[in-house]
Amino acid sequence: MKKLIIAIFITVAATISLQAQETLKLQEDIRTQDTVKIAAPPVMDSSFYMKSIFSLLSEPGPASNRVTVEQSKAIEGAFTAHIASAASKKMNGFRVRIYFDNSQYARSRSGDVSAQFASRFPAIQVYRTYTNPYFKVTVGDFRTKSDAMRMLKQIEAEFPSAFVVREQINFPPL
Repeated sequence: MKKLIIAIFITVAATISLQAQETLKLQEDIRTQDTVKIAAPPVMDSSFYMKSIFSLLSEPGPASNRVTVEQSKAIEGAFTAHIASAASKKMNGFRVRIYFDNSQYARSRSGDVSAQFASRFPAIQVYRTYTNPYFKVTVGDFRTKSDAMRMLKQIEAEFPSAFVVREQINFPPL
């Protein structure tokens, strides 16, 4: 009887120990779920950039194969109209402000700064605005703050006073 009680006690102690280990592991998993993981953005296939899907389908493939799509011209027109209307729409996003001043020479200096940036980074849009009493120069249309921070890191040597701002940005081109 004594041996049976000791065996039961050892079994219960081992079970409690395993449950405690599983609880600790579960708590550790919960803590690691709160960490922020920064992943590289997906690479865009630039071979399709600014091309019409309708013309791409009619081009011959690698084995001289073709796809024939029969559809109403109204579909192509609606698609084109949708892309055109998206260019005028705005969304919440981020830009990098590279100049912000209200001094006597702020207007001419903002023009110089925007020209300097545009010559160095011609692919990135520059926005020069005046909100009484400040002249501002902001650059880029970034959907995420991390993309804007990446740009900030690129330009911080040339524009040391630059910072990220939340603004209404243009939709990216389709």
